[in-house]
Amino acid sequence: MKRKLLTLEELSKSWWWNQEDIRRDGVPGVNWPLVREAARNYELMRRSKKGKQFTQTYLELDREEKTIVANLWANWTHRIHRFVINPAQFDEIGWTPVIVNQHRQWNLRQTDKKLADEFIKEIRLLREIQKIPVPRRNQGRKHRGVSWKLIEILDRKQNGIGKFSDSERHTLTEARRQAEKYFGEYQRAVENWKNRPDLDFPIGKKCSFHMN
Repeated sequence: MKRKLLTLEELSKSWWWNQEDIRRDGVPGVNWPLVREAARNYELMRRSKKGKQFTQTYLELDREEKTIVANLWANWTHRIHRFVINPAQFDEIGWTPVIVNQHRQWNLRQTDKKLADEFIKEIRLLREIQKIPVPRRNQGRKHRGVSWKLIEILDRKQNGIGKFSDSERHTLTEARRQAEKYFGEYQRAVENWKNRPDLDFPIGKKCSFHMN
C-alpha cells in the first residue's frame, strides 16, 4: 500500500527539533549541547533507504539507545571524559589511553591539591607524548548551531513538496550521501553494543532498537 504523502504543515509538526520548548531548553534528560549533533545524525540516518526500518524518533528512544547514539556521534571534544567500549578507541589520540586491568589506586586521604597536582602532571606528560598543545582558555567553546536542513529537505522531497533550486538539489544529494554513511555507522555501533563483553542480557529482551 502506498504511503500517504504529508503536507508541509503536517511535516512541520513532525520536526520536533523546531518545537519552542526544545529550541529554548533542549531535550530533557540529556546533555543537549553535547548530543544535539548526534540526535541530528540519528534523524538523518533514519531517512536513508535502509534506515526507514528505524521507526522511532530520537525523542522516543530509551536511555540505552540514546547512549549508543551519543557514543557514536556526540561532540566529545567538548566533554571532559567519556565511556568507551570499542577497543579501537582505547589509544585514540587526544584521549588518555584505556589501560585494561589497571591496578593503580588513588589515596583518598591526601588533600585535593596533592591529588590534583599529581593528576595534572600525568595529563601534561600524556599531552607531550601525543604532541598535543595545551589548549587556550575557552578554546573550542564556540556554540555553533546544528543545522537540520538536510533532514527537512529529504522530508520535503519524499513528500513531493515544492520545487528545488540548483542549490537545493545539491543539498539533497549531500543529504542522501550523509544519510547512507550514518546508516552504516549506526548499524556497526548497534552490533558492537550487542557484543559488549559486559552485556549480561539478551539484546532482544531489553533493547529492541525499534526496527520494523
